[in-house]
Amino acid sequence: MESLLARDLMHRGVVTCDVEALVSEIAQTMAENDVHCVVVVDEVGEACGVISDLGLLKAYGKNVDKVTAEDVLGGSAIIVNPDALVSEAVAIMQEKHIHHLVIMSEPPLHRPVGVLAASDIIKEMAKKCGGK
Repeated sequence: MESLLARDLMHRGVVTCDVEALVSEIAQTMAENDVHCVVVVDEVGEACGVISDLGLLKAYGKNVDKVTAEDVLGGSAIIVNPDALVSEAVAIMQEKHIHHLVIMSEPPLHRPVGVLAASDIIKEMAKKCGGK
């Protein structure tokens, strides 16, 4: 597992929204795409944050047609290169107390190309231990 790269485990086909997206739209997008997070992008398509399913709960009980992504955004996106070692990704997740990393392409494009979730790493750990 020590030689695995972020690209080996990441989810491809990143689901994104902009900072002005309504929480009602984000919730619907997450449900339709069966994902646990969306990457929030700015006007040029660069990642500026991640909204996880737990982060979306910040809007529970509020009028979700008035709350935007910016209102529930926890912080800036933590990004890694697709060629980062999974062990490095784990260290970042532990240090920052986060469950998702945005995988960004190299400049000049510098766009989100994947998401690496703690659950992806745990599934890989289980496979290495004889699981399915």
